[in-house]
This record gives sequence, C-alpha cells and structure tokens, in this order.
Amino acid sequence: MEEKVAARVIAKYLKKGNMGRCLRDILPSSDLSKGQREEVAELIHDVIRWKKLYEHMIDIRGLKPSPETYLKLAMSGSQVDASSYPFVYRYSCSSYVADILKNHIEWAEFLNETPPTTLCVNFNKSSIDDVMNILQEENLPAERSHLKTAIITNSISKYSKVVQQHFAHVQDESSQLVSLLATATGDSIFDYCAGNGGKCLTIASITKNGKKLYAYEMNIAKRTTLKRRCIEYNANVTVEDNLSEKKYDIVLVDAPCTGLGAARRNPDTKYIESPGNLPQTQLSILNQAAENVNSGGVLFYVVCTITPEETTQVIQAFIRKKGFILSPFDDLPYKKFLLKNKYGAFSNLPRGDVFFLSFLKKEQ
Repeated sequence: MEEKVAARVIAKYLKKGNMGRCLRDILPSSDLSKGQREEVAELIHDVIRWKKLYEHMIDIRGLKPSPETYLKLAMSGSQVDASSYPFVYRYSCSSYVADILKNHIEWAEFLNETPPTTLCVNFNKSSIDDVMNILQEENLPAERSHLKTAIITNSISKYSKVVQQHFAHVQDESSQLVSLLATATGDSIFDYCAGNGGKCLTIASITKNGKKLYAYEMNIAKRTTLKRRCIEYNANVTVEDNLSEKKYDIVLVDAPCTGLGAARRNPDTKYIESPGNLPQTQLSILNQAAENVNSGGVLFYVVCTITPEETTQVIQAFIRKKGFILSPFDDLPYKKFLLKNKYGAFSNLPRGDVFFLSFLKKEQ
C-alpha cells in the first residue's frame, strides 16, 4: 500500500514537479495511517533529493524511467557508490548550484542529509520540561537543542498534543536562532514579511510578550492565519493590515528567496538554474523596510539561502544607500553558531538549515 501511494506521488511529480504540492494532493486522502504517511513522505524526499543522481543511473544502466524505478533506487540508495560521478550527479544538483557548492563541500553534504523535526516551545503557554514530558508520555523522542527554545524530535510529533494545543510549533533550529537574535536589542520589533507567523510566535515566546511586537504580511490569507495563530498561542502581536511610516527599533526582513539553504526539507531547490528576479525583489523590500527603522535601530535581513546573488550581493547593493552601516554580531547571543563574513553571517547550527543574516544599523 505504501509503495503504491509513493509511486502515485512520484508519477505526479515527474509530470508536474513541486514535491510539496504533490504530497499535499495525495497523502491526506490516502488510507494510510499517520505513521505510514510520514514514511512515504520521507521516501519521496529521498527520491527528489537524489533525483539527478537517479536520472544518471537510469540513463547509464538503460533502466525504464518509471516511478517504480525511482523508488527502487531510493530504497537501495545506501548501496549506490557515486564517488566517481561528476559533481552534479554525486551531490544531485543543477550546474548553477554545483558551482556554489564546489566551494563549500560541507554544505553539499549537509544539504543532502535527512533533517530532524524541531519544535519551538511556546513559553506563554508551557515550558521546555512540560513539553519534553508530554512527548515522552506519547513515546516520542525528545532531545534538548543548543537553543533554549528548541526540542529535537521526529516528524510524528506534528500530531502530538503539544502541537495541537499550541504548547509548541514546528520550526527549524536556524529559524528559531533568527528570532533569538532579533530580541537581543531594542524594545520594538517589526516583522516586515511575517508569513504565517512562525518567527512572530517565537519572538513572543522568547520575550514572554515582554516587547512591543508588530507584524505585516502582504498576502491576505497568510495574514488571516497569522492573526488566528497569535490568538491561539497567546502571543501579543499587533498585526498591521497596511504598511505605514511608523518607526521601530528592529525591523526584521525575512525576505522571499530560493530556499536553497533549506534544501534538506525541500530538495526541489537544488535544481534551480538561477535565483531569477528574487535579488531585485529582496533589495526593493530592504529599501522599503529601511524607512521604518528608528535612528540607531537595526534592519535585520534574513534569507534561507546561500546563493551569492541573494546574500552578499544584495547587502553590497543596499549599503550604498546612505545612512546604514554593517553591524558585527560580536555582542549577540549564540554568536558561536554564526560563520561571519564581510557582509553578515551564515548560520552554523549542527541540525539547522543554512540561513544568511545581516545586521544593518541606521546611523544616528
């Protein structure tokens, strides 16, 4: 049954792409248990993660490029020796991504790993110890992270009481690190691209609603979800329906990006051929968000990607704008989990996605 469902997902993916949508279209309506669905999802991730390698193997072995063939290769993946294959096949990525990863072999290996599921504890409704105890009572793994907010567990935990009752939410370690850094200075924080509110909820949790927290999301459906989640999580967040000229101590810009730094969770991103128009969009958002930063405040730029066009090059272009200077991370907590460079830093948590971060201070 599980292999048949997995084959349906792969068949749809081979025709239309978009792994996430294929999983959402098929898994919920299947007759599989929650545990079986998670096993299928993990298998699909493996197929997409190594798709380029499997395509090469299918070609050189003269195999039929069917969903069943991809699944068979994925299930015997540990027996494949790709060490002599060209880089794009060995690490299963596009030529564009290969050119980036060749200078960062540690990322090439890391982005092909299977990630854990990480929870962020909601300190406005619970505690680390309480969440750990509930997970253990449900026979789910629960391990403390390097971060004070995070618990490492497995994918079944998304069905746990702790998530259903909003004692915690699923959020990658590095995403939680961003929220921890955002709370390090200033009294007012504006989440400029809030999405469904993951980082807002974490900031509200970390500070126990002790800071003035504001959020904006352009997408109306996501903004509606954000408002609902803030109520469910007891998070005191003022969700703005429109942008204004208000000023804040910290403006967090978690900009739309290719997501290459999160390729462990969405391996589709390893096959991009360029970042497209995203760098121009990111720079435009930064320029707009800069207008909302208090004198002496910080514009905090974040993207979960490693492409130079979306990271250092965006910051290079932005700091030509008079009035902002690059601020070092020296006085911030958790700085040991940052790999600093001239224009910011990359997150370096052992189990977290790879984010690029840059603190841009507005001169007084």
